[in-house]
Amino acid sequence: MPQGKDNVDEDLRSDCLRLFEACVVQIRSGEPGPSLLTSREFEATLVHLCERLRATPGNRAAVSDGERPWMELIVRGNPTDASDGMNQLRSWLKGAEKVMVCDPYLLQFKATEMYPSVESYARAFVGLFPPSAKRIDLYTNSYNSRVRPAVLRPLKEGRNVRHFSSDSLHDRFIIKNRLEGKILGTSFGGFGCKFFAMLDLPADDVSAVRSELRALCPSPVGSRPRK
Repeated sequence: MPQGKDNVDEDLRSDCLRLFEACVVQIRSGEPGPSLLTSREFEATLVHLCERLRATPGNRAAVSDGERPWMELIVRGNPTDASDGMNQLRSWLKGAEKVMVCDPYLLQFKATEMYPSVESYARAFVGLFPPSAKRIDLYTNSYNSRVRPAVLRPLKEGRNVRHFSSDSLHDRFIIKNRLEGKILGTSFGGFGCKFFAMLDLPADDVSAVRSELRALCPSPVGSRPRK
């Protein structure tokens, strides 16, 4: 399909409409809370849309359909939509050989409607990874002594899994094969509880995230520090 102003504008209109509709659902739930408009998740979504608006035809740097980051919105309090989000991640990871996951609270747990037990949470997370993913690196800023083995034991079956930790981690990323990445607006434990966005990362950002994680976490948990 030829690139044109109408196509780009329609994509942007659709993304903005989905965002606004999700906000309306959140507000009508009766529990919007002051965190909705001040959360990092909401900020990331707005920054993404602002960049898109600046890059529409008529500005200096137009973004083509092939280069446009894709955004998926998941509405808070809807486990069905959250399950769809997990399925999209699972589909995206198909065929991946190496995966990096940065989620500060990945190895913590609080029971939710979507994850009533540690075991159900561990199964859902481990189920994201295809058999082809033989090397998985996890980055967290802490861990629970019950959750860590529940996740790592099944994840290590047939795989090389390393766990890194740093108090300096905040945002959530998934990187596959060192080339493609996504940023998540919530921790995996927050799926089904919060409205958030999943955004594709540009290649330069994928490289920057990988470099920063290696610098912050030079050695896996339990290994001897490098000299």
